Amino acid sequence: MNIKMLSNKYKRIGLILFISGFIVSATSVSARQSFLEGYNNGAGISNNIPNIEAIFIEKYFGEYIIHIFDVLMLLGLIIYMLSKEKIEDDYINALRLESFQLTSLLTLTSAIILYIFSANLKLSLDVFIGLFLWVYLITFAIKKRLY
Repeated sequence: MNIKMLSNKYKRIGLILFISGFIVSATSVSARQSFLEGYNNGAGISNNIPNIEAIFIEKYFGEYIIHIFDVLMLLGLIIYMLSKEKIEDDYINALRLESFQLTSLLTLTSAIILYIFSANLKLSLDVFIGLFLWVYLITFAIKKRLY
């Protein structure tokens, strides 16, 4: 089965979508509040979190726009992942397949281990999709550099 890949110029488009989605998502109220909760719990401080005001896009368009930028962030990673390298050959395709197989095994194993030790884990689907895409891209980059 031969999957059609996007041309190399789409790597930049995917990167721009990812960066813009990441910046907007990271500046949302929920992201900043989660960061403060984690920091306070790690430092042993009580959960005395000040009221955080919305900034940037969330202030003007509402909370739903953050979800759209989360989707854009994942879409950017997928576009980057499906774009060709500058030099595309059978060797790169083999590395891509090996990276995908290793990533699938690692992600499934970590999901099963998380499920075993924490039955009430509350993570959204975008966390697992993002984790999968990041692990794939890192694995592919490492394999490409090593061989």
